[in-house]
Amino acid sequence: MHTVYTMQISDAIVCNYLKYSYFKEDVMDRYKKVRTAAIAAISGTLALSLCGCGKISAKDTAPKINLETYSKVEYDTVAVQQGDIASVLEMTLKPEDYESKNYSITQSDYKVDKVNVKEGDRVSKGDVMIAFQAKEVQDTIDQYIEQKAQDEMLIDHYTKLMAIDSENDYTDDIAGLREDIELSNLYIEEQNERMKDYQVIAERDGTVTYVDENLQYEDTTVLAGATLITLVSGSSDYTATTDDAYAFQVGEIYDAEFQIATYEMKLTKCDKYTDSATDKEMQKLVFEPTMDMSGVKESDVLNMTINKPVIKNVIYVDKDAVFEGNDGNYYAYVVNEEGYRNAVKVTIGDTVDNYIIIKEGLKAGEQVTLN
Repeated sequence: MHTVYTMQISDAIVCNYLKYSYFKEDVMDRYKKVRTAAIAAISGTLALSLCGCGKISAKDTAPKINLETYSKVEYDTVAVQQGDIASVLEMTLKPEDYESKNYSITQSDYKVDKVNVKEGDRVSKGDVMIAFQAKEVQDTIDQYIEQKAQDEMLIDHYTKLMAIDSENDYTDDIAGLREDIELSNLYIEEQNERMKDYQVIAERDGTVTYVDENLQYEDTTVLAGATLITLVSGSSDYTATTDDAYAFQVGEIYDAEFQIATYEMKLTKCDKYTDSATDKEMQKLVFEPTMDMSGVKESDVLNMTINKPVIKNVIYVDKDAVFEGNDGNYYAYVVNEEGYRNAVKVTIGDTVDNYIIIKEGLKAGEQVTLN
C-alpha cells in the first residue's frame, strides 16, 4: 500500500525563509520565488523517498475485500418410501472344482504326429490328445508286438499238433513261448511309458476349449512352453456363494438358466461360514442337475434368480442414505423445507437389495441425502 502526502507551505515558514535571505529584491517577488522553490524542493525529497511506487491514487490505497456470492449447498436426495418390497436373489453357478488347464511340452524338437481332438470335444482322463513322432520308441513297440504275435501263433500250432497226435508233447515249448510273451508284454509296457513323453494326455475329464491352429499342419515342430491345448474340467455339480440370509432348503428344486435354456437344479448341500476377509456371514450352495446337461460345458456359467417372499408395508430408503456414526448408532440426513439438512438417528432393519428397512426415525415422504 502506498501513501500520498499533500504538502501545504504556510506563509510563516516562507517568511522565516525570507528573513535570512541575502537577495535584495522586492519582498513580494522574493516571497513568490522562495515559496515556489520550497515546494519544489520538498516535493523532490518526497519523490525520492517514494521511489518505485509509481502513480498512486486514493483509489489504489483503499483496502480490498473479496466476497464470494453466497449459494445454497445442493444435495442428492431421495424420498423415504413406505410399502411392499418384492426382492429377488440373483446368483451365478459354476461347476464344482472348476479348473482351466493349459497343456504344453518342455521340449522344442518334437514334431506332431497326430491330433486327436478339436475345440468343443469332451475327453476322459487318460485320453491322448496329441501324439508326437517317436520313431525309435514306436519301432521297439512294434517289434515286441510282432514277436508276441509269432509266439502266440506257435503256441496255437503246438496245441493243434498235440491234439492230433498225443504222442507229440510240446508242453515245454508252449511254456517257454508263454514266458517270452510275458517278457514282450513287459517291454511293450516299458516303451509305452516312454511314449507318454511324446504325448499330451488329459489329466481330468473335461471339455477342450482351445487347440493351437498350427497343430493342423503335417510335421509341425512345436515350441517348448507354448500352449497347445486348453482343457476345462469340473464335476457335474454346480456351486454358488451368497451373503444373503435367504433360507435355502436342501432337497428343493431351483431353476437355473443358460442362454435360452432352463435347467432344474437340486440343492444337495448348504454350508454357512464367516468370510475371513469381510467378516460377512456367507452360504455356500451345491446343486445337482436333475436333467441332461450335455449342451453345457464346464466353462459355462449358469444364472439363477430366486423370487424372495414379499415384505409387507414397511418404511424403507436407499441404503446409501444411512450411515453409521462413531457412537455405533445409525443416522440419516433429513433435508427440511428451507433446504438445510439435519442428522437424525434411525433404527434399521434388514437390507433388501438396494434398500434398508427403517424401524424408527424416518417418515414416508421425507427427503434424505445420499452419502
